[in-house]
Amino acid sequence: MKKIISVIGAGGKTTLIHRLAEEYQRKGNAVLVTTTTHMFAEPGTDLSGDAFSIREKLQRDHYCMAGIQCSENPQKMQALPEHTLRELLHYADIALIEADGAKHHSLKYPSGAEPVIFSGTTDLYLVLGTWDIGKPCKKVIFRFDEMQKEELIRDDMELPKRKILPEEAVTEEHIRRILRAYRYRLKKIGYNEKITCLFSKQDGENIRFCQADTAARMPRAFLKPGFSKV
Repeated sequence: MKKIISVIGAGGKTTLIHRLAEEYQRKGNAVLVTTTTHMFAEPGTDLSGDAFSIREKLQRDHYCMAGIQCSENPQKMQALPEHTLRELLHYADIALIEADGAKHHSLKYPSGAEPVIFSGTTDLYLVLGTWDIGKPCKKVIFRFDEMQKEELIRDDMELPKRKILPEEAVTEEHIRRILRAYRYRLKKIGYNEKITCLFSKQDGENIRFCQADTAARMPRAFLKPGFSKV
Protein backbone atom coordinates (compact mmCIF):
# COMPACT_ATOMS: atom_id res chain seq x y z
CA MET A 1 0.00 0.00 0.00
CA LYS A 2 1.43 3.36 -1.05
CA LYS A 3 -1.29 5.78 0.05
CA ILE A 4 -4.62 5.82 1.85
CA ILE A 5 -6.24 9.14 0.95
CA SER A 6 -9.33 10.37 2.80
CA VAL A 7 -11.36 13.23 1.31
CA ILE A 8 -13.62 15.37 3.52
CA GLY A 9 -15.61 18.61 3.35
CA ALA A 10 -18.10 19.62 0.65
CA GLY A 11 -18.22 21.04 -2.84
CA GLY A 12 -16.54 18.47 -5.07
CA LYS A 13 -15.29 15.54 -2.96
CA THR A 14 -16.51 12.87 -5.36
CA THR A 15 -15.21 14.78 -8.40
CA LEU A 16 -11.80 15.10 -6.77
CA ILE A 17 -11.72 11.40 -5.89
CA HIS A 18 -12.46 10.33 -9.46
CA ARG A 19 -9.84 12.70 -10.87
CA LEU A 20 -7.24 11.38 -8.46
CA ALA A 21 -8.26 7.81 -9.31
CA GLU A 22 -7.77 8.46 -13.03
CA GLU A 23 -4.37 10.06 -12.42
CA TYR A 24 -3.08 7.28 -10.17
CA GLN A 25 -4.42 4.58 -12.47
CA ARG A 26 -2.74 6.25 -15.46
CA LYS A 27 0.54 5.93 -13.57
CA GLY A 28 0.04 2.18 -13.25
CA ASN A 29 -1.38 1.98 -9.73
CA ALA A 30 -4.17 -0.33 -8.60
CA VAL A 31 -6.81 2.03 -7.18
CA LEU A 32 -9.59 1.23 -4.71
CA VAL A 33 -12.38 3.81 -4.28
CA THR A 34 -14.67 3.45 -1.27
CA THR A 35 -16.29 5.38 1.59
CA THR A 36 -16.61 5.41 5.36
CA THR A 37 -20.02 7.13 5.13
CA HIS A 38 -22.22 7.21 2.00
CA MET A 39 -21.28 7.86 -1.61
CA PHE A 40 -22.98 7.78 -5.01
CA ALA A 41 -22.28 4.41 -6.62
CA GLU A 42 -21.06 4.83 -10.19
CA PRO A 43 -22.03 2.25 -12.86
CA GLY A 44 -19.90 -0.85 -12.42
CA THR A 45 -19.43 -0.38 -8.68
CA ASP A 46 -18.92 -3.65 -6.80
CA LEU A 47 -21.65 -3.76 -4.16
CA SER A 48 -21.19 -7.42 -3.27
CA GLY A 49 -19.10 -6.77 -0.17
CA ASP A 50 -17.11 -9.82 -1.24
CA ALA A 51 -13.38 -9.34 -0.75
CA PHE A 52 -12.49 -11.97 -3.38
CA SER A 53 -14.64 -10.28 -6.06
CA ILE A 54 -13.18 -6.84 -5.32
CA ARG A 55 -9.63 -8.17 -5.17
CA GLU A 56 -10.10 -9.86 -8.56
CA LYS A 57 -11.18 -6.54 -10.13
CA LEU A 58 -8.23 -4.70 -8.60
CA GLN A 59 -5.82 -7.26 -10.00
CA ARG A 60 -7.50 -7.43 -13.42
CA ASP A 61 -8.49 -3.80 -14.03
CA HIS A 62 -6.23 -1.94 -11.59
CA TYR A 63 -9.40 -0.19 -10.40
CA CYS A 64 -12.46 -0.95 -8.33
CA MET A 65 -15.10 1.21 -6.69
CA ALA A 66 -16.62 -0.82 -3.88
CA GLY A 67 -19.03 -0.59 -0.98
CA ILE A 68 -22.29 -1.99 0.37
CA GLN A 69 -25.56 -0.89 -1.25
CA CYS A 70 -27.59 1.46 0.97
CA SER A 71 -31.00 0.01 1.80
CA GLU A 72 -32.59 3.48 2.04
CA ASN A 73 -31.08 4.70 -1.25
CA PRO A 74 -30.04 2.04 -3.80
CA GLN A 75 -28.12 4.65 -5.83
CA LYS A 76 -25.67 5.08 -2.97
CA MET A 77 -23.17 2.82 -1.26
CA GLN A 78 -22.04 2.74 2.34
CA ALA A 79 -18.85 1.58 4.00
CA LEU A 80 -17.39 -1.87 3.59
CA PRO A 81 -16.89 -3.83 6.83
CA GLU A 82 -13.58 -2.66 8.30
CA HIS A 83 -12.01 -6.13 8.18
CA THR A 84 -12.87 -6.36 4.46
CA LEU A 85 -11.33 -2.96 3.73
CA ARG A 86 -8.16 -3.81 5.64
CA GLU A 87 -7.83 -7.04 3.68
CA LEU A 88 -8.27 -5.23 0.36
CA LEU A 89 -5.59 -2.68 1.17
CA HIS A 90 -3.01 -5.43 0.60
CA TYR A 91 -4.03 -5.51 -3.08
CA ALA A 92 -4.37 -1.77 -3.79
CA ASP A 93 -1.57 0.70 -4.34
CA ILE A 94 -3.89 3.63 -3.67
CA ALA A 95 -7.10 3.76 -1.63
CA LEU A 96 -9.33 6.81 -2.08
CA ILE A 97 -11.92 7.15 0.67
CA GLU A 98 -14.83 9.58 0.79
CA ALA A 99 -14.97 10.20 4.54
CA ASP A 100 -17.66 12.85 4.92
CA GLY A 101 -21.20 13.53 3.71
CA ALA A 102 -22.69 16.89 2.74
CA LYS A 103 -25.94 16.08 0.89
CA HIS A 104 -24.90 18.07 -2.20
CA HIS A 105 -24.20 21.32 -0.31
CA SER A 106 -21.17 23.37 -1.32
CA LEU A 107 -20.10 23.85 2.32
CA LYS A 108 -20.38 21.81 5.48
CA TYR A 109 -19.80 22.43 9.18
CA PRO A 110 -18.81 19.10 10.78
CA SER A 111 -20.76 17.65 13.70
CA GLY A 112 -19.08 16.13 16.74
CA ALA A 113 -18.94 12.68 15.13
CA GLU A 114 -17.52 13.88 11.81
CA PRO A 115 -15.54 13.39 9.67
CA VAL A 116 -15.22 9.58 9.71
CA ILE A 117 -11.49 9.11 9.11
CA PHE A 118 -10.14 5.62 8.46
CA SER A 119 -7.42 4.94 11.02
CA GLY A 120 -4.77 4.12 8.42
CA THR A 121 -5.16 7.38 6.47
CA THR A 122 -1.83 8.71 5.16
CA ASP A 123 -3.10 11.79 3.28
CA LEU A 124 -6.13 13.98 3.87
CA TYR A 125 -7.81 16.46 1.53
CA LEU A 126 -10.36 18.99 2.82
CA VAL A 127 -12.58 20.42 0.07
CA LEU A 128 -14.30 23.78 0.60
CA GLY A 129 -16.75 24.90 -2.10
CA THR A 130 -16.76 28.62 -2.87
CA TRP A 131 -19.44 29.02 -5.55
CA ASP A 132 -22.18 29.90 -3.07
CA ILE A 133 -20.35 32.88 -1.59
CA GLY A 134 -22.91 35.67 -1.24
CA LYS A 135 -25.86 33.34 -0.59
CA PRO A 136 -27.55 32.95 2.83
CA CYS A 137 -25.64 30.71 5.25
CA LYS A 138 -28.72 28.70 6.18
CA LYS A 139 -29.30 27.67 2.57
CA VAL A 140 -25.79 26.61 1.57
CA ILE A 141 -23.99 25.35 4.71
CA PHE A 142 -24.85 21.77 5.64
CA ARG A 143 -25.31 21.46 9.43
CA PHE A 144 -25.66 25.23 9.78
CA ASP A 145 -27.42 24.73 13.14
CA GLU A 146 -24.23 23.10 14.42
CA MET A 147 -22.24 26.09 13.21
CA GLN A 148 -24.53 28.53 15.01
CA LYS A 149 -24.09 26.71 18.32
CA GLU A 150 -20.34 26.22 18.12
CA GLU A 151 -19.38 29.66 16.85
CA LEU A 152 -21.03 31.21 19.91
CA ILE A 153 -18.36 29.56 22.07
CA ARG A 154 -15.40 28.87 19.75
CA ASP A 155 -13.05 31.78 20.29
CA ASP A 156 -9.57 32.88 19.22
CA MET A 157 -7.73 36.04 18.19
CA GLU A 158 -8.28 35.53 14.48
CA LEU A 159 -11.93 34.45 14.60
CA PRO A 160 -13.67 35.67 17.78
CA LYS A 161 -16.86 33.98 18.91
CA ARG A 162 -20.03 35.57 17.59
CA LYS A 163 -23.63 34.90 16.65
CA ILE A 164 -24.05 33.85 13.02
CA LEU A 165 -27.45 34.64 11.54
CA PRO A 166 -29.21 32.36 9.02
CA GLU A 167 -29.67 35.18 6.52
CA GLU A 168 -26.02 36.30 6.60
CA ALA A 169 -24.34 36.09 3.21
CA VAL A 170 -21.51 33.56 3.09
CA THR A 171 -18.09 35.23 3.05
CA GLU A 172 -14.49 34.09 3.30
CA GLU A 173 -14.83 34.50 7.08
CA HIS A 174 -17.49 31.77 7.25
CA ILE A 175 -15.33 29.43 5.20
CA ARG A 176 -12.37 30.05 7.52
CA ARG A 177 -14.60 29.23 10.48
CA ILE A 178 -15.54 25.95 8.80
CA LEU A 179 -11.86 25.18 8.22
CA ARG A 180 -11.14 25.88 11.90
CA ALA A 181 -13.94 23.51 12.94
CA TYR A 182 -12.51 20.72 10.79
CA ARG A 183 -9.03 21.21 12.22
CA TYR A 184 -10.48 21.04 15.72
CA ARG A 185 -12.43 17.85 14.96
CA LEU A 186 -9.41 16.18 13.38
CA LYS A 187 -7.18 17.06 16.30
CA LYS A 188 -9.81 15.69 18.67
CA ILE A 189 -9.80 12.27 16.97
CA GLY A 190 -6.01 12.19 16.98
CA TYR A 191 -5.30 12.97 13.32
CA ASN A 192 -2.15 15.10 13.38
CA GLU A 193 -0.83 14.49 9.87
CA LYS A 194 -0.80 17.01 7.03
CA ILE A 195 -4.14 18.40 5.82
CA THR A 196 -4.28 19.66 2.24
CA CYS A 197 -7.01 22.28 1.89
CA LEU A 198 -8.54 22.71 -1.57
CA PHE A 199 -10.94 25.48 -2.56
CA SER A 200 -13.34 24.48 -5.33
CA LYS A 201 -15.40 26.49 -7.77
CA GLN A 202 -17.82 25.55 -10.52
CA ASP A 203 -16.76 26.43 -14.06
CA GLY A 204 -19.80 25.61 -16.17
CA GLU A 205 -20.37 21.90 -15.65
CA ASN A 206 -16.82 21.43 -14.44
CA ILE A 207 -15.34 21.88 -10.95
CA ARG A 208 -11.88 23.38 -10.54
CA PHE A 209 -9.69 23.12 -7.47
CA CYS A 210 -7.02 25.39 -6.05
CA GLN A 211 -4.77 24.49 -3.12
CA ALA A 212 -4.84 26.96 -0.23
CA ASP A 213 -1.66 28.71 0.83
CA THR A 214 -0.19 28.17 4.31
CA ALA A 215 -2.55 30.78 5.78
CA ALA A 216 -5.55 29.10 4.09
CA ARG A 217 -6.40 32.28 2.20
CA MET A 218 -8.65 32.05 -0.80
CA PRO A 219 -7.41 33.15 -4.24
CA ARG A 220 -9.04 36.40 -5.36
CA ALA A 221 -10.61 34.70 -8.36
CA PHE A 222 -12.56 32.49 -5.97
CA LEU A 223 -14.02 35.48 -4.15
CA LYS A 224 -15.43 37.21 -7.22
CA PRO A 225 -18.50 36.40 -9.31
CA GLY A 226 -17.64 34.14 -12.21
CA PHE A 227 -14.34 32.33 -12.48
CA SER A 228 -10.89 32.84 -13.87
CA LYS A 229 -8.22 30.17 -13.89
CA VAL A 230 -5.80 30.21 -10.97
